Amino acid sequence: MKKIFLCLILIGIVFGANAGAPKFKALVLAESGGHHIEFSKAAVRWLTDFADENNFEFDLIHTPDSINEDFLSAYQVFIQLDYPPYNWNETAKQAFEKYLIEGRGGWVGFHHASLLGDFDGFKMWKFFSDFMGGIKYKNYIAPTCSGKVTVNNASHPVMKGVSPDFNVTKEEWYTYDHSPRHDVNVLASVDEDSYDIETDVRMGDHPVIWINEKIKARNVYFQIGHAPELFTNKDFTTMFGNAVMWSSGPAKWFPRFRALVVHNPSVEPAHRQFDQNAIDYFKEMSVGDGMLFKYTTDFDDFNDEYLRTFDLIISLDDNPGHTPAQRKAFEKYMENGGAWLGFHAAGFNIESTDWPWFLQFFGGGQFYRNNWPPLPAKITIDDGNHEVTKGMPESYIAPANEWYQWKPSPRENPDITVIASLSPENYPIGLKDEIPGGDTPVVWTNTHYNMIYMNYGHGPLNFTDATQNYLISNAIRWLVRKNLSADI
Repeated sequence: MKKIFLCLILIGIVFGANAGAPKFKALVLAESGGHHIEFSKAAVRWLTDFADENNFEFDLIHTPDSINEDFLSAYQVFIQLDYPPYNWNETAKQAFEKYLIEGRGGWVGFHHASLLGDFDGFKMWKFFSDFMGGIKYKNYIAPTCSGKVTVNNASHPVMKGVSPDFNVTKEEWYTYDHSPRHDVNVLASVDEDSYDIETDVRMGDHPVIWINEKIKARNVYFQIGHAPELFTNKDFTTMFGNAVMWSSGPAKWFPRFRALVVHNPSVEPAHRQFDQNAIDYFKEMSVGDGMLFKYTTDFDDFNDEYLRTFDLIISLDDNPGHTPAQRKAFEKYMENGGAWLGFHAAGFNIESTDWPWFLQFFGGGQFYRNNWPPLPAKITIDDGNHEVTKGMPESYIAPANEWYQWKPSPRENPDITVIASLSPENYPIGLKDEIPGGDTPVVWTNTHYNMIYMNYGHGPLNFTDATQNYLISNAIRWLVRKNLSADI
């Protein structure tokens, strides 16, 4: 009996020790002043009790200045209490981006976290805007008012135990330039007809609680978060608690990589046709959020802050940067190990292009001549051992395209590996404008960079051939190979 009793004591000690260890650690970033201070104080008091009840710990900071990768590595949840997405230094921004993109921890944000725009001399944080559904802050109901919140997704763990409809009082209901619903999973929205004051500050479709499933980290945003009275609202505290516990769980496996697809709506019609077909092709590839393709026509997105949040840049029929600042950002991105896939006119350069770095990056060849009209052509695989060409035949017939020839040929550059080229059997190719002969690489890589250029990109037929589509998908896989191997 004594032995049994001693065993039970030891088991109790062991299990007691395990029960005492905190489940996780959270970081709380809260404003230390301003008109949201009372909400933040109430939130910290409530979190203190909730953490004790649920066996986790949290640290409180009032500025993001101390945030870096090492600092964030100690925390499984980042709680942003009414702290805006500006006035962050670059180190803090970059650490926060990696934290979310790579799923290093979860995030729960409130109210002021969607104050997105140009404020107090700070430019809008584009990544944070994308994270919030691509929105920009527009207005708010300054005098505050009550509103009825309706649950849109009752099956999500954050909404467990929450009433189908509940009232929120003394709230500043933010409006944005558009509803984020297209880019996020909306958990709840406010019924603007239920406001207890007359106001023109309306959105129509007005989400107020949502998650972004295109980010690996578990994340929840609450537009609610102005008044301390919220902590007497059982539905609110239930959601808050659910959000903290849910976001502390393991990150999602997907998306496996993030690609920025850049296209110019002002290029010639045949190139716009290709661009649209390429976009449709990428959208088909990303079904199920296996990978994220973000589309932009804004070449000002070529800046250091935004490019660093992507694993791959895809240029459709236009150079990767027009102004000196845009070009410099692209250069830095590639020099730091970024990946680039360029199609057709993305590599077009002549003397007046005046971009020496790009000429070297591209292989030293400038545009020399092309065939016209667009014609199909026999493509020869030059490097059958390259990962991009594995499983491919020695040659295939490519759909009609306007084929560019370069002078000097990129093949003459020792840094260039030619993957595929026009077969000599095509020559002369063209009816009005002719390529009579010579060396015409169509797919290559510069071994000093993680890049591939493909000459495909004119007209509506380039994605109609299974063999060529296979080559394109292999190229994307090769360019993001580090991301894929890390997940396997």
